[in-house]
Amino acid sequence: MARRPSFAALVLAILSSAACASSPPPRQQPYPQQPYGPYANGPYPQQPFPQQQPFPQQPPFPQQPPFPQQVPPQQVPPQPPPVAARPLLAPLVGQAMWQAETRGVLAEVTAHLSAQNQAKVRGIPLVFDSSDPNEINAFAGCDDSGAPFLAGTVGLLDTVDAISQTKATDELFGTNTYQTYLNAVLPRITAAKAGSGALPPGIIPAQVLFDVNRLSHAHELFDDIVAFTFGHELGHHYLGHTGCANGQPMNGGPSPALLGNLITRVLPGLNQPNEVAADGAGTISALDTGLDRSRRSQYRWSEKGGMLLLDFFSRMEQASGISVFNPIGFIRTHPNPQLRMPIVQAVARTWYAQHPG
Repeated sequence: MARRPSFAALVLAILSSAACASSPPPRQQPYPQQPYGPYANGPYPQQPFPQQQPFPQQPPFPQQPPFPQQVPPQQVPPQPPPVAARPLLAPLVGQAMWQAETRGVLAEVTAHLSAQNQAKVRGIPLVFDSSDPNEINAFAGCDDSGAPFLAGTVGLLDTVDAISQTKATDELFGTNTYQTYLNAVLPRITAAKAGSGALPPGIIPAQVLFDVNRLSHAHELFDDIVAFTFGHELGHHYLGHTGCANGQPMNGGPSPALLGNLITRVLPGLNQPNEVAADGAGTISALDTGLDRSRRSQYRWSEKGGMLLLDFFSRMEQASGISVFNPIGFIRTHPNPQLRMPIVQAVARTWYAQHPG
């Protein structure tokens, strides 16, 4: 029969097994560390953190002008009316139109004289002399009854038309037609038998011959020259050079057939100083009338018309050689144009100083 273990042996066996269960397990060897990358043999280098660039400052936002305050309606200044464009003028063609235009210009010049001078010359007749178509002249005089009159030759109007046509062409298109015209007519005008100052065919370039702006500007220059020319002759009367314009009732003027005789008796009395004074009168008349015209959006007459006319006579005088046989009445009875032109300019400068703007 087997022997049963004692109680003490059982206790001892239980304690031994508990001790074995609580003892620690054997220690594991550490896993060997393998070097990795370029920094295996040393610490990872500390890189400086890059400095941030400062954020660029934007220019300050432009200041807007303050919102304009509304002006009460009653304080709004009146606005000037828009300037109207100068109208185109119809072409002037032929003696009938030139003479009618000259009478209209003379009436306009007379209307802008002082009241005293108007009273002396209002209604003085203007007649045109066609006895010599080559004569280039204008004059003031008294007929056989002692009545005042003004006169111009058809040759003068031919010449004024030619000057205005060629100058308008040159000013608008940069041509040299005025000089071409002078080269064509001055030799024949100053020849012993004389010739006309009318514009020869072919002087104006064909491509601009019928240009409406050129024709309109030629009309303007025609009026400008006539304003000075007959403003000058009118001045002879109201300045007392003729002695017959005293505000008396006017008749119709002398017959054109008698003008050829009257011119030889009247013009010598208009001596050189009187011509200079009449130049000043004609310049002022053109300027005064031109100022009023500019207010009505029309071409403004000035001293330019006088300078154009005197330039032509200066060229004619140089070509003539100042011969006593020269048929040009204007040269025989008036001072040298080269002396008159500075006077016209001086009068104009004084006028502009007295009329600024």
